[in-house]
Amino acid sequence: MFFDNWEMKEFLSRFKFKRNKSGFIGVERECFLVFPDGNLAPKSEEFLLSLDDKRWTYELSACQVESRTKPHKDLSSLKLELLENDNAGQNNAKKLGLVLIHQEIGDENMPLNVYPDSRYIKIVETISRDRLVSACRVAGTHLHIGVKNIRRAIEIYNLLVAHLNKLCDLGDHSNGERLRLYKTMAINWNPVVYDNEKHFFEIAKKQGFVDNPRNCWHLIRISIHGTVELRMFGATDKIDEIIYWTSFVKSLINASGISI
Repeated sequence: MFFDNWEMKEFLSRFKFKRNKSGFIGVERECFLVFPDGNLAPKSEEFLLSLDDKRWTYELSACQVESRTKPHKDLSSLKLELLENDNAGQNNAKKLGLVLIHQEIGDENMPLNVYPDSRYIKIVETISRDRLVSACRVAGTHLHIGVKNIRRAIEIYNLLVAHLNKLCDLGDHSNGERLRLYKTMAINWNPVVYDNEKHFFEIAKKQGFVDNPRNCWHLIRISIHGTVELRMFGATDKIDEIIYWTSFVKSLINASGISI
């Protein structure tokens, strides 16, 4: 029992909640790199070296890059940073003779080059080709909602899990194909309602993400960044649509009476 309590405390300590960022929203936005002929380009390493912007990072597929915003309380400032990121990324891609596209599914015969990150290389070594293809082909938009502590995170997480199907429909641009591929890649995609912190810990042990919460692939998850993360929204080139998704999620939370 003592060991279990120690292990649970160790697990929960990995989540870095920030009271001063409670209620703030951040966005991660995945996109594909494309050659002028329309073929996907495994050029993420070259793109990131050229851009040299900490708001941009890599994904598993070398054909993808991701932009990230800071957490924002005000949606107008969130929109502004999304626009700034998009302009910087498009200009850098153009300089390299490439194009950035915000589509949620890559071609079936796309290159399967993986970004040279040790975590991703280990993942590729343990999954089937079908799962690798699915992982490379999907691109999405992730929303992060800042929360002040684990108990509040579980409350908001459980609330949003109850609306999972509605949120999946809201962010779908491919008649469900992106989510089908995501579920092929992420076997444990389905978020579980947590009774409390101990139940969260037990699920993490059962599903294999207790040592590294980043290996939780639920469509809604509690993130190590101290946020509740929504991963079901597809890629879109319309920034106003991302703002709408964010407003919709906030309205669900506000209507519940849960304070963030």
